[in-house]
Amino acid sequence: MNRRQILQGTALATLLAGRAQAQAKQAYPTRPISLVIGYAPGGTADISWRIIAPKLAERLGQSIVVQNKPGAGGIIASQAVLQAPADGYTFILAATGNFGITPVLFKSLPFDAVKDFQMVSLAADFDYVFAVKADSPFKTVKDVIAYARQNPGKLTIGTVQVGSAQFFAAELFKSMAGISAVTVPFHTSGDVVRAVRAGDAQVMVETIAPVISQIGAGVLRAIGITGSEPFPGLPGVPPISRSGLDDYVVTAWNGLAAKAGTPRAAVDRVNRELAVVLAMPEVKSRFLKLGMVARHSTPEELRARQLEDIKKWGAVMQSAHIQKQ
Repeated sequence: MNRRQILQGTALATLLAGRAQAQAKQAYPTRPISLVIGYAPGGTADISWRIIAPKLAERLGQSIVVQNKPGAGGIIASQAVLQAPADGYTFILAATGNFGITPVLFKSLPFDAVKDFQMVSLAADFDYVFAVKADSPFKTVKDVIAYARQNPGKLTIGTVQVGSAQFFAAELFKSMAGISAVTVPFHTSGDVVRAVRAGDAQVMVETIAPVISQIGAGVLRAIGITGSEPFPGLPGVPPISRSGLDDYVVTAWNGLAAKAGTPRAAVDRVNRELAVVLAMPEVKSRFLKLGMVARHSTPEELRARQLEDIKKWGAVMQSAHIQKQ
């Protein structure tokens, strides 16, 4: 074989290898994908991703199997994802709670919430609502604060799980209002609603999605929104920062992450398809009805959001004197 033939053979081999790599990238995914959610069914995280998952699966050409693994501030779900291969077939719901608060809440974790995970994209921004049962004497947030100041330690505020963003929102509220109250954590959003309806908690702090129907039905009454602006789906319900506690603003987010080391090609493919899904009018409309705003981002932008939250909630822990778990 002469030198020309060798060069031609080398060029052909390189071309074929390049095509094989391109085909491999285009082929992803070739089997079902797992999405692990560290929260119980029925909450905002679960609801939002059950809206997204079927449409994202259609775009990717593979089914997405949603697995709820609640508990321990999202630690159980995170460990499950880290035990799986970093191959682009296992993702985790990343949110304010498990990726922004858990890293500062616990004295030690069996993983690093920053270094051990690869961010993929933001999916939604949302606020929280303060609500009471329909016949509660509390008509406004000012009523709640006044009662708590007159009756130290008697006010009960229901939230989901210690370490959740709702729990921290309640603790921040108590700290900024200068009141003594008991934050009572429950397992699920449904448990919080039942507790308020039964009188086991006087006020609840929850995402809008799991309670908006009960507010609309007159079972619960919303008295304040944690965002800086009113929410169109709850007309007449003012932001707390304008109706009882100046400068009190709490917003949250959720998105998607994977185990560190996941191929960038897989991350980029999911990111691109997720952008298409989040731009769909029907998805944006359903999100708005649930109190969420569909929001896409680059992996780097979501990482920056996470780091901002870790800094912010770490400061809240100190100012509110919240003990590490």
